[in-house]
Amino acid sequence: MIKFFRNIRQRLISENRFSKYLLYAIGEIVLVVFGILIALQINNWNEARKSHNELQLIIQNLDQEFKANQSELENVLALIDYTKTGGMDILSIVGKPNKEISEVQLNKTIEKTLFFPTWKPSNFTLDELKNTGKLALIKNDTLKKLLFKWEKQIEIIEEWNRRVEKSSQDIIDYIKANGSIRNINHKRIATDSSLLQVSNFPLLKDAKFENQIDEKVLYAQFMKNYFQEANVIIINILTEVTRE
Repeated sequence: MIKFFRNIRQRLISENRFSKYLLYAIGEIVLVVFGILIALQINNWNEARKSHNELQLIIQNLDQEFKANQSELENVLALIDYTKTGGMDILSIVGKPNKEISEVQLNKTIEKTLFFPTWKPSNFTLDELKNTGKLALIKNDTLKKLLFKWEKQIEIIEEWNRRVEKSSQDIIDYIKANGSIRNINHKRIATDSSLLQVSNFPLLKDAKFENQIDEKVLYAQFMKNYFQEANVIIINILTEVTRE
């Protein structure tokens, strides 16, 4: 093709047909520019299609990940209510006569209080978007703001995960020193209760034990509040993802 155009130019020059040569040269330039514009447009279409496909994959991953997080959160919220209820039941009998509850019931109730449900949601997709710079592909400003809000909420939740776990461990350590852990968990490990004459009833007369249980109940309530806030964020993210 290049040789063909070259032959035409040479023939026009040799025939001293400069006006036609000039028109031909202009036409050739226009043709080249037109070809370049077409190539650029095709490249833009390809890039736009590639970005669209990447965005759809991102949206799909966000949808799957946040639905999984929401499902796990529902289970954890139920466990928070479970351990909080155990703590509330203990507080309701602290200082009262032992006949209010049997030792078996007491140990079961303490065991409920010792649970420390934590929730560590997946954040893989958002981390990948940040690390690869693909977060810019999301043009939905509302969705991006929600993702940033989610990231901050996770930081708060991680802190409260640690607090609730420590609060539970403090209670366990205190019972180890002043009561019987075996009497509380012996059924879970398929053993008999302790043969030592150790009762957990004295804990109900202990102000430090009461304070530790109260702290656990308070922390569980704070954690529940933050988890519920996270659930609202998840719902809003899934709504925006659906719109995309």
